[in-house]
Amino acid sequence: MNKQWKAAGRVFALTLALVMCIALFAGCNSDDITAPSPTVKPSATTPAVATPTPDVEITYDKTQFEISGTTLVKYIGNGGAVTIPDLITTIDKGAFRGCTSVTSVIFPKTVREIKDYAFEGCTGLTGVLTYKDNTLPNNLNYIGDGVFRGCTGITEIALANKIYDMGTGVFEGCTGLTKATLPEQFVDTSKTTYLPAATFKGCTALIDVTVFAKAERIDDSAFEGCSSLTTFNFPTKTKEIGENVFVGCTKLAEISFSKTLYNIGKNAFTNTAWLNTQIKEAQDKQTGAPEFIMVGQNAIVACVVPAGDITLAIPDNAYAIAEGAFDAFINRIVKVEFSFSSKMTHLGPNVFKGAVKLASIELPSKVQVLSDGLFDGCTSLATVNTTKNKLTYIGDYTFNNCSALQSIFLPDAVTYIGDYAFYGCTSLTEILFPDDIVTIGDYAFKNCTNISEFTFTLKLSDVGVQCFDNTAWYNNLSKYTVQPTKNQFHIFGDGVLIKADIFENTIVIPEEVKSIASFSFNGWTQIADREFYGSSLPKSITIPAGVTQIGDYAFFCCENLETVFISDTVTSIGEKAFYGCKKLTTITIPSSVTSISDYCFYACTGLQEVVLPQNLTSIGKYAFYNCFALENINVPASATVGQDAFTNCPLLDK
Repeated sequence: MNKQWKAAGRVFALTLALVMCIALFAGCNSDDITAPSPTVKPSATTPAVATPTPDVEITYDKTQFEISGTTLVKYIGNGGAVTIPDLITTIDKGAFRGCTSVTSVIFPKTVREIKDYAFEGCTGLTGVLTYKDNTLPNNLNYIGDGVFRGCTGITEIALANKIYDMGTGVFEGCTGLTKATLPEQFVDTSKTTYLPAATFKGCTALIDVTVFAKAERIDDSAFEGCSSLTTFNFPTKTKEIGENVFVGCTKLAEISFSKTLYNIGKNAFTNTAWLNTQIKEAQDKQTGAPEFIMVGQNAIVACVVPAGDITLAIPDNAYAIAEGAFDAFINRIVKVEFSFSSKMTHLGPNVFKGAVKLASIELPSKVQVLSDGLFDGCTSLATVNTTKNKLTYIGDYTFNNCSALQSIFLPDAVTYIGDYAFYGCTSLTEILFPDDIVTIGDYAFKNCTNISEFTFTLKLSDVGVQCFDNTAWYNNLSKYTVQPTKNQFHIFGDGVLIKADIFENTIVIPEEVKSIASFSFNGWTQIADREFYGSSLPKSITIPAGVTQIGDYAFFCCENLETVFISDTVTSIGEKAFYGCKKLTTITIPSSVTSISDYCFYACTGLQEVVLPQNLTSIGKYAFYNCFALENINVPASATVGQDAFTNCPLLDK
C-alpha cells in the first residue's frame, strides 16, 4: 500500500527534538565545539490543540505516582482501582505498562493525551472504557501507539468525538473486547480521518464495531485475526484499505462496500468467509473464461481462471486491480488485454510481478501512475506501449529485472522515476528522458549494461544513489584518449553532478553545480579535513575503493546529506566527520574501521540505523549524542563506549 502509511511512529520522537536542535545547529558556524551540556529528552508529539500548561501544584500520593508538571510519568502503586489526580493533562509513555494488578482507572477531565503503550499489558483492567461513564476523559485528544495493547479484560470501548489522532495498535490483542465505537471523524477537519494499522488486530471476541464514519482509509492489519467478526460496513468515504486488513476473519461473511473504494492492499480479504463464498460462486458459473470478482468502485480483488495459459481480457468497467488479485496464476498469464473504452485507472503494486510469460502489454489510456513493482521480474516482457498514456510517475521496482525490455517511451509529463525502476533491464540501449523529469531514484538504471546513451533535460535536479552504475554510458564517462591533468566533472540536467574523475589533490566543485548525485570520486585517495565543511551540495556520497581516510569535519553540518556509502578501504573516520548531518538516515561502517571518533555523528537527528563492524574496539565520547531517531544499533561487546556516546537517543530505551 501507499508508503506514507508506514512507520508513522518515528515522528513522535522527532518533533520536539527538531525544536531543540535550532540552538544546537547554530553551533555549526563555529569551529570551537565544546562538550555539550545535557539536554532534556524529547517527548512525543502533542496534539494540535491549544492546551495551556498552567503553573499549578498537583496534590497526589507519592507512593502511587511519579508526576512531573502535569504529566503522570509512572504509576508505582499496588494496583486495584486507581484514580488519577486532578489537573493531570498527560499520561506518559508506558506509565502503567505491565501493571497487571490495576483493575480500573478513573481519569480526570483534564487529560488530553495518553502516550504510547501507557496501559499495555494491564490484563487486570476490566469492563467498559467509555467516555459516557467518565472512565475515559471526554476531552481526550490524542491516543498513542499500543495504549491498551494486550488489555485482555476490556470488553467495550467508546471514544468521544474529540480525537485529533490515534497511534497504531491501540487495542491490539484485546481478546475480551466485544464492542468498539469510534467517533465520526478526527476533530481537525484538515487532517484525513483514517483507521490506523493494527487497531483491532487479534481482537478475537470482537463482534460489533463502528469505525470513524468519515474514514477515507483503513490501514494494514486493522482487523487481522478478528475471528468472531461476522459483518462489516465500510464508511461511505473509504477509498483505500491496506494489506491484511481482514485476513483471518474467518466468520466475516457479510461486507457492505463503499462505492468509492478502489485501492485495496494485498491479502485484504484472505481467509474470510466472504471471499471464499465469492470464489465458490465464480467457480460454479465459470464457462472457460476468467471470472472477475469486483468490489467498491469496480476494483478487481480476485479472479477464477481455467487451467493452462491465461489471457486476461479486463472488463471495460473495471476501475482498479488490487495487489495480489492474480497471484494464484501469475506465472500462467501470457496476455493482458484492455479495450479502447477501458475505465481502468489504478493498477495496484506488484499486480503483474512475476508474470514471466507476459511478452507485451498496451496500458489503458487512463493510467497515469505505474505502481511499485508493477512488472517486477517480467523477464519475457519486451514491449510496453505507453503512447496513449499521460504518465506522471513510475514507481520503485516497476520494471526491475525486465531483462527482455528493448525500449520504452516515457511521456513528457513523467516527473518521477523510482528506486530500482529499470534495474537490470539489460536489453535497453538508450533512454530519452521526458521534458518534465525532476527525480530519478536510487539504482534506477543500475546494471542496464547496454544503455549507451541517456538524453537529459534541463529540469532534472535530483539523481539517486548509483543510478547509472554499470551502464555503458556511465562507464564511458571515465574513458579518455589522453588522461587529463585536471579533475573532470560530469554535469547534466539542472546542474546535477553525476560523476567526478579526480586527478588533483584539491577538489573544487564547479559553480554551475546545483546538486551532487551519488557518484564515485574516481581516483580519490583521501577525503581531507573539512572537505565538504558546511556544504549544501551533497545529497548522497559514495566513497569509493582507494579512499583510506575521512578527515576531521569532512562532512560537518552537511544538512542535505541523506546517504553515505563507505568502501572497505577506509580505515579511519575523523572527529566530527558527520556532525550535524540531520538528514542522514542509515549508515554502515565497514570492518576496516575499528573506532568511531568523538562527536562523529553528534546531532544526526534523522539517523535511524547504524551497522557497526564486529571488530570495533571503541566508540568516542558524544559520538551519537542527540541522535533522537536512532533505534537500531548493535554495539559489539569488544567496544568501549565513551562519555555520553548515546545520550538523548530515546528510541534506544524502548
